[in-house]
Amino acid sequence: MLVDLHNHTELCCHASGAMEDYVRQAIAKGISIFGFADHSPWMKQEGIKMALSYDEVPIYIERVQELQRRFSSAPDAPIKILMGMEMDFLPEDNSEALRFLKEYDFDYAIGSVHYIGTWGFDQEEQISQFETKPVRQIYEHYFGLVKELVKSGIFDIMGHLDLIKKFGYFPESGWDDIQEDVARLIGESGMAVELNTSGMDKPAQDFYPNTQFLKRLHKHGVPITLGSDSHHPEDVGRYFDRAISLLKEVGYKEIAYFEKRKRILTKI
Repeated sequence: MLVDLHNHTELCCHASGAMEDYVRQAIAKGISIFGFADHSPWMKQEGIKMALSYDEVPIYIERVQELQRRFSSAPDAPIKILMGMEMDFLPEDNSEALRFLKEYDFDYAIGSVHYIGTWGFDQEEQISQFETKPVRQIYEHYFGLVKELVKSGIFDIMGHLDLIKKFGYFPESGWDDIQEDVARLIGESGMAVELNTSGMDKPAQDFYPNTQFLKRLHKHGVPITLGSDSHHPEDVGRYFDRAISLLKEVGYKEIAYFEKRKRILTKI
């Protein structure tokens, strides 16, 4: 069964296309479990709208629920539509995320790290900051935030685990020890990780996480899910044939998804 839990909407202003078109593309790709997970309101970049506003959250929920009624209500419906949220981890104060998840009835929450301090490291216009300090130091800082996110216990899924490699910067001395440390911690937490296929279209040209990282996650018993991180309808389910082959090669036999914050495993 194909699952895609990471899909954005035009409400975040850096995605495009009608939400219905994302659903129809998922059906065409044979995806049985499909989830919207747009950016939470506190993902911000100065001068650029990157996420839902607080006023748009009810609109987002209403639109997802309407699509659920139209496409998922019949017993023989070809697709189940879930409603999630991608939420930036704020190490200084997680009270907003906790309040948000208490107020709204999401099926799942994807936790992500897009910022090191005020540096939006995955934004092309800020790429020069990779040249200001050793890449190993940057990786240690990024994965330090990832570990804080995991320890918080707030989120169901870790989003694009090694996003820090997006622009192809890697520590000269390697980072196997970082991978092992993070994989062990996630395994102990019970959290799931997405195999995010969007990295294939970035300079890194690789899934998030990479194959070695994925093998370590499997070794530590970490449940896996799939996400295309689509920002356009044609992105839905991108590279999923390769992703499924990789998961089987690594040893995964099941994919996770969530309903009402409860994890469900389905055979690949």
